Amino acid sequence: MEMEVKQFKKQHFENYKNAIIENIKKNTNTLVDEDIMSLLKKPPLEAMDLIKSKFLDIAKKEKIVLNIEILDKMMEDYRNVVVKCLSEVKDNREKILIKKVEDFKYEKETNVFKLSKKDFNDVNKLNKTVIKNTVKKAINSEIVGKIDELFLDKEVNTQKIKEEITKYLSGSYQRQLIENIEFKIIVKDTTLINGIKEQADRYLFTLSNSRLLKEDLEN
Repeated sequence: MEMEVKQFKKQHFENYKNAIIENIKKNTNTLVDEDIMSLLKKPPLEAMDLIKSKFLDIAKKEKIVLNIEILDKMMEDYRNVVVKCLSEVKDNREKILIKKVEDFKYEKETNVFKLSKKDFNDVNKLNKTVIKNTVKKAINSEIVGKIDELFLDKEVNTQKIKEEITKYLSGSYQRQLIENIEFKIIVKDTTLINGIKEQADRYLFTLSNSRLLKEDLEN
């Protein structure tokens, strides 16, 4: 009977670890597919498209006519390039965090797995680099590198609009985007930390109150 109880406890521990892994996957999927994606996909309203609005504002100020169809295509291509990197972001987060769970060994039955803010440092630094580099390259290849295609009047001097839009995209736009993404990540990190604490409480509660798991203590 004692041997069976030990096996039950070991299985209880493995179930607990598997539940943590599922929590990490769910948390990461929501972070990437919903939270970060909401900042990168096409906005529901034209006025919310920061890059397109900036182009139109500058063009209006400089009295330059733009090809809106090409501008829309540029925005779509830019977003598609950036969104592709999110699968790497998701994989990085899952692999690094799940590895921490898998390395957590059954030594004492009352030991529980914990995550702290510092446990996210490596993966968040890695993913920030992936996103920043992708956004920078996508801006250069899909927007800045194709600006000349936008102008209906090929004789107009476009240097000023190029300089202004490049300054905006490489400066405040990128900075604001990365800050918003980092905020989304911090919120989900905190949610995961708290969720894992709750799982630990449930694990310990079951360990203490399940007749099946404490049978050996009564004999």
